[in-house]
Amino acid sequence: MGKGGQQANKNGHLDLNEPIPQLWNNDEDAIDDFLGDEDPAHTDPEDEDYVPNRRSKPSKKRVRRHTPQQIQELMAAYEQCTHPDPEAMQALGTMIGLAPKLVKFWFQNRRSQVKKKDQQEQNQQFQQANASLKAENRSLRKAILTQTCVTCCGKTLPFNPLLEKQQLLTKNARLKDEFLRAFAIHSKIIRDSAFTQPAPWISSSSSSEADREALLRHAETSMEQFLVLATKGEPMWLPAADGGEMLNHVEYRAKFSPALFRLRPEGFAVEATRDTAMVWGSAAELVVIFMDMARWSETFPGVVASVVAGDVVSTGSFADGQIQLMNAEMWVQSPRVPNRTVNILRYSKLVAERQWAVMDVSVDGIFGQEVLPAYLPARYMGCRLLPSGCLLEDMSNGYCKVTWIVHAEYDETTMPTVFKPLFLNGKALGACRWLTSLQRQREYATALHSSLYPGNNTAAEAAGMLKLAQQMMASFYATVSGPIAQSQATSSINDWFGSIGTGVERFDVAVRMVTWEKAGSSVAGEPASWFLSATTTLWLPGTPPERVFDYLRNEQRRGEWDFVHTDGAVVEEMSSVSMGYLAGNVTSILSSNKTDGTNDRTLILQEARTDASGSLVVYTPIGEEAMDAAMGGGDGASDFPTPSGFAILPDGRRKACHAPSPAPSTSSSAPVLRNDTAGSLVTMAYQVLLPGPLPDTAAGAFDDVGKLMCHVMEKIKNAVEAEIVLPA
Repeated sequence: MGKGGQQANKNGHLDLNEPIPQLWNNDEDAIDDFLGDEDPAHTDPEDEDYVPNRRSKPSKKRVRRHTPQQIQELMAAYEQCTHPDPEAMQALGTMIGLAPKLVKFWFQNRRSQVKKKDQQEQNQQFQQANASLKAENRSLRKAILTQTCVTCCGKTLPFNPLLEKQQLLTKNARLKDEFLRAFAIHSKIIRDSAFTQPAPWISSSSSSEADREALLRHAETSMEQFLVLATKGEPMWLPAADGGEMLNHVEYRAKFSPALFRLRPEGFAVEATRDTAMVWGSAAELVVIFMDMARWSETFPGVVASVVAGDVVSTGSFADGQIQLMNAEMWVQSPRVPNRTVNILRYSKLVAERQWAVMDVSVDGIFGQEVLPAYLPARYMGCRLLPSGCLLEDMSNGYCKVTWIVHAEYDETTMPTVFKPLFLNGKALGACRWLTSLQRQREYATALHSSLYPGNNTAAEAAGMLKLAQQMMASFYATVSGPIAQSQATSSINDWFGSIGTGVERFDVAVRMVTWEKAGSSVAGEPASWFLSATTTLWLPGTPPERVFDYLRNEQRRGEWDFVHTDGAVVEEMSSVSMGYLAGNVTSILSSNKTDGTNDRTLILQEARTDASGSLVVYTPIGEEAMDAAMGGGDGASDFPTPSGFAILPDGRRKACHAPSPAPSTSSSAPVLRNDTAGSLVTMAYQVLLPGPLPDTAAGAFDDVGKLMCHVMEKIKNAVEAEIVLPA
């Protein structure tokens, strides 16, 4: 540096500790002549040192460039510190002959340039990655659509892992169905033979008397626990998010000794729910129904698959209480869910004035195999009931207050994953399901014996229509509920695989095909009548059940999916009988203006049911003459065709509630079930008479019916705007 300048250190850089000579006269106009109003390159407002220009200068300014030596020193200083303080900038400017303001602007510009360069490099990297991903996506989509290998562009093998897995799962389910069906027949033979023999404790042996005493103690202890559970509130019971109450297991274990019952087996889940509602009738009348096994089964046709009454343990008076052993099988309307079988003891007792209790509890583990082989089969039981049942209290208005409790432990490993939430919240076989079924059946009994019906229906006509619909529903339950519930001779069980959707939205669907011979259809010299029953279940996440239910019972849109019976035309309601206070619970006769080739017009008998536990839309074609005969008091079921329809269950993932809303097809303000659930489990069942003997027509019928069901389910998916549909 020239004479009088500041001395540089041994590294050639400025020593900031040395006195700084005055190289500039600090004339601001001279600085502006050199710099301009503001360095035009410094335009980054995010820089912390950025100060917008507030001075107005002529646009034409002489631009002065820094010398190479100045730039070299500035770059060296920038490498050491990108944000120097004012003192350092003053010293640096003095050393290289620049004003501090110019040094400050240079550092600002440099920082902006570095930042801009980094952003450009980062953007370039993102663009390259994006282009690579787009190219890979295009190649994969092309490979999916053309079934070619991505690497060699050759033809891929026709292998679909999801379809292969679904086929294996379906085959496994079919084998389980066959095993359960064979075991059910075996168990029924054992039970029937055992129930015809005197109970083992009736003999004079001391061991049999001890067994009877053990049953009585078990019944009394269980009744005491049940009454506590039926009458206690919080904290024993906690409000459930979807209505009703859930048992507080911490309080339960603290209140009752675990020694009363066996420890829960590994892999078993607990279902403990309570619900309360008003039911038409007296408490004593309901007790009589519940203690009669045949009438009890008829009262819960959608819940009870079968029941076998055992020996009466106690034959006390009606008020003192009766105790009876029984074996019951329960089902849910889906072929994917295994039936639930329990060996229970039922105890009815008058516990207070105008108040009755009917309690069920499993007897598994109370006796050894050698004592009660009929009630405790050798097969490992997949479910047992802890004290459950109902508490009935007469009211003064002809109704009865019913508190229902279901406390069960069941083998969760046999349950399909998609159905587990439905069981845990009690909508499948919990308190809500039993109580809503009881309410609906009592409403049916009221409508059956009523003399007041809307429209032109007489009491006899309405009663005939309801009885025919009841037969139709019983047949539908046997068809749609798993594993195999047909009472007729079953010929074969097969799985048919199809698909719904196209392209990347395509997914596979498994349909269970069961062929069976209708009882009493064989006539001497004539071939037997063989039927095909096809069922499948799909999961619609995010689609509420009431949306599916409202669409299926919409008469104006029925032709969109039921083109077999309507030829795509709008149907007209000819007659109907409403049941209950919820809109949508109605039995109706629909006219499709379609004939069977003769002058006999084909009608559609349909029953729509809905409550908090699920909905049903079941229908069957029937000739006008047969319908008139049934409504006139005759036998309209002599040529009763097999029904088809839909079971719509909530998937159990959110809240269910009732909200007042007008019915879709009426102007009334009857409450409509609004099921605020995350999704629906829709089971479709379709039955058809095969055109000829087996096995000649089976293969073709499987393909036709399977494609028909896939087409119908796709129509439903589009109509309810379901974004996702998955096989259950």
